[in-house]
Amino acid sequence: MGDGGGEAHESARDRLRRVPIFAELEDDDLDRLAGLARVLDLRAKEMLFHEGEPYRGMFVILSGLAVVYKLSGEGRMLILHVCRPGDPLAEDPLWEAPEARYPSHARVTRDSEVMFLPRERFLPFLKRHPEVCWEMLKGFATRLRELSQQLEGVTLREVTARLARYLESELDKAGLPDAPSPVLILPLAKGSLASFLGTVHETLSRSFARLIRERIVSVDGPRVTVLDRERLRRLI
Repeated sequence: MGDGGGEAHESARDRLRRVPIFAELEDDDLDRLAGLARVLDLRAKEMLFHEGEPYRGMFVILSGLAVVYKLSGEGRMLILHVCRPGDPLAEDPLWEAPEARYPSHARVTRDSEVMFLPRERFLPFLKRHPEVCWEMLKGFATRLRELSQQLEGVTLREVTARLARYLESELDKAGLPDAPSPVLILPLAKGSLASFLGTVHETLSRSFARLIRERIVSVDGPRVTVLDRERLRRLI
């Protein structure tokens, strides 16, 4: 992993200010937080951690994209979370016993900047700033709801319905809830998206083909244009 130690102190403060869980901190507190953090410059597919490794601390995505995932005994990947700029990851074991380990794998999927917050230095900071703990708790609740929806989709919904729900969710995250013919740039490659939806690439391709055939979406590489938002919603 590369280390972006050359970042200016003011720049680190500005970056932390854009992270939702730190946005309410005063400038002096952001400076203290920046002083205990490291910014890592990572290339696409570099690992953040492996499942079972001793826990060192949590991470925050500053730019780029990361996925948190599990591997089956046969090596099949199941993506649990897609982490975008501003998202923390691996914060769960922060609250566990000192011998805690990372519960999953994580890697960046494109060139990324990631902030690392070592456990032994970050925990004392959190004790002085319960407002950050509150924001982290809200993040836990959001991810738990998303995991519940993902499990429901895998067990109760056909793949086309899972895909429709995913596209609708991405539209909301992009701030395009009611735009006419909104355009999405898929953050995940088709193989990774299939993993996230709990299916295989071939089945996902058939679901996309159905949406294209029915003129609900058009697809050009990672670019997806939603042509009929109402019919997409009815598939969910």
